[in-house]
Amino acid sequence: MSTATPGTDKATVPLSILSPRGSLFEGDVRMVIAPSVAGDVAILARHAPLEAFLRVGETRVRLADETLIRIATGEGYMTVEGNSVLILVEQGERADDIDRDRAEAALQRAEEQLSTLSEDDSVGRQSADRSKARAENRLRVSSES
Repeated sequence: MSTATPGTDKATVPLSILSPRGSLFEGDVRMVIAPSVAGDVAILARHAPLEAFLRVGETRVRLADETLIRIATGEGYMTVEGNSVLILVEQGERADDIDRDRAEAALQRAEEQLSTLSEDDSVGRQSADRSKARAENRLRVSSES
């Protein structure tokens, strides 16, 4: 059920963002924007039921007080049902928690791995491409905070 934040007219929706390492966010939000494979999807209170696959990207959470929380998220799944939103991702990290040195090292490792793999190694190249995309995403999200 959507609720209005005291002192405002803004309806909120319960949101949970989870990864295998634990909760990235739990709480009532005014809006969440998630990177679906078909493009970014904005969810507000009373949104119609929805299921979506997510790509590597930035998930943005807008609280009722207009605070913006930015999270670098990996591939995953989102469902909107019964006026609540659940996002499950392979990995995620809040912008303020991203260690840029670690992300830059991960990007360098992925680029080095890509440069040494043969064109015939599709599995290895796919894995390295995914690692590179995650590192680039973490760097992009952290630089905008």
